[in-house]
Amino acid sequence: MDIRKVMLERKSVRDFKDKKVPLEILKEIVDSCKLKEELVCSTNIKPLILDDGERTSKLLNGIAGYNGLMIEAPQYILFLSNDVENHQIQTGYYVEKIMLALESKSIDTCWLNIPEDGSLVKQVLGIQDSREAAALIAVGYKKRDKKVINPLHTGDNYSQADLKVVDDNTSTRLAPEEIVYLNKWGHHPTSEELKSLGLDNVFFYIRLAPSTLNRQPWRFLIKDKKIYLAIKTEEGINHEHDMLDAGIAMLYTDLIMNDYNYHGKWTIANESSKNYGIPEDYYVAGYFGN
Repeated sequence: MDIRKVMLERKSVRDFKDKKVPLEILKEIVDSCKLKEELVCSTNIKPLILDDGERTSKLLNGIAGYNGLMIEAPQYILFLSNDVENHQIQTGYYVEKIMLALESKSIDTCWLNIPEDGSLVKQVLGIQDSREAAALIAVGYKKRDKKVINPLHTGDNYSQADLKVVDDNTSTRLAPEEIVYLNKWGHHPTSEELKSLGLDNVFFYIRLAPSTLNRQPWRFLIKDKKIYLAIKTEEGINHEHDMLDAGIAMLYTDLIMNDYNYHGKWTIANESSKNYGIPEDYYVAGYFGN
């Protein structure tokens, strides 16, 4: 998989064709994404492919969806997880890994919101499992194609590119320098400073990570040879979504760091943001380092 290409092309789709992904292909892709190492222990995440999209959509109408509306799709995947501390971080990481793998095979997806108490989802779907309904995605093929103008090719430097994406759900992304602080909170590096650290292209791709309502809540503090991940908390946004967004950002960091041959791993944070010099309205999810 050309991960940079996949990240550039990854878009949420909310208008699907009435055409299913062959079940054996879907199962094969999901099976190929099993995690070798866990960020959070004992989550025991289980993906359930819901192959009857029409029935699932009707049952979950008014319960799940995107921005208050259920997205109709030919198939869905529901993810169950043990209700252990920080399991949403692991869920976000794992589910987005599957979504990127599906994108690499030209299969489209969309994150869907489910209630904080996922028991209602299990109840209406008739699922008997002690694990929590942790995430739901729609799967299929988009009705309309997206158009990329002046595409960025693998190996290109983002600062020299004039990339434009025309799509029915395209949104503006923050610049790499806008999501990074260097040495202390509040000090944004210049593009040249990021380049001198060898991290300009890295953060170009990390910023492409999807997030709840595309609020792009992640900020990264580079300090003491570590990269701290902080998520902006907002009134009206469930903290479980904060943790899902954190897990997705951790995945993008892992994948692109590995692609640029940088080594490291994530450690989940167990301290208050103020212990890192980060404002208290930010949630510190963890740090990346050797």
